[in-house]
Amino acid sequence: MCRFIKKNWGLTICFIIALGICITYVCILNNEGGISHTNKWFNLLFQLSIGFIINFIFYLTQIYIPQYKHDKEANKCVGVRVNEVADHMREIFSQLGIIYKGEYDESRVNNEYWLDLLKKINIDDKVRVINPSRFYSTSQSEEAHFTVREWILSRVSLVESDIDKIMKYYTPYITTDLMNAMEQIIRSTMHQNLARSLLHLQTNISFYNMNDDIFLKPYFALMKDLEKIRSQYIN
Repeated sequence: MCRFIKKNWGLTICFIIALGICITYVCILNNEGGISHTNKWFNLLFQLSIGFIINFIFYLTQIYIPQYKHDKEANKCVGVRVNEVADHMREIFSQLGIIYKGEYDESRVNNEYWLDLLKKINIDDKVRVINPSRFYSTSQSEEAHFTVREWILSRVSLVESDIDKIMKYYTPYITTDLMNAMEQIIRSTMHQNLARSLLHLQTNISFYNMNDDIFLKPYFALMKDLEKIRSQYIN
């Protein structure tokens, strides 16, 4: 109800006024036993108020409430999609953290953590996830696993695919904050530089001599921003 009042405060005020007029009219009618000639205009105002109240109730029950339920379900769907985007982003960090740091704990990450992690990356190393395209036998040897290159590219692809679906199917429900967050993810160095260019080079890539992390830390910050926005849809 509070949501309705905030979005329709003008209609709510008019309803309260109309209701007050009706109550006043009934009180006068009971006290005087009828409406005098001087109160004929008040009688007209009463009739108009009754009409407004009827239309208000019709709008509330037949238009607003069904639309509210529809919007609520749509927002849940957007929340699920946004959650999937954040999970795909996190999968990059978790697998890199496991193979190069032994574990991944978001509560312990800092600038030094990200830079050290980036310097250790070898794009031909294997992550601990089997690539379905290589799952051609019962053997689950390391050769069937994603390489770091393949893993990052696959997660970035899933992120972009899910963002595209949100943009395509849920446009009316995308807030400005969510729109900006998704645009920043698409334009990030992780997508535009690492995934679009560096990881497609045939030669091996080394980040060992980098003095600043321009990939992992900024991407992590974008993921956390997205999670804050996601709470607006989930709750």
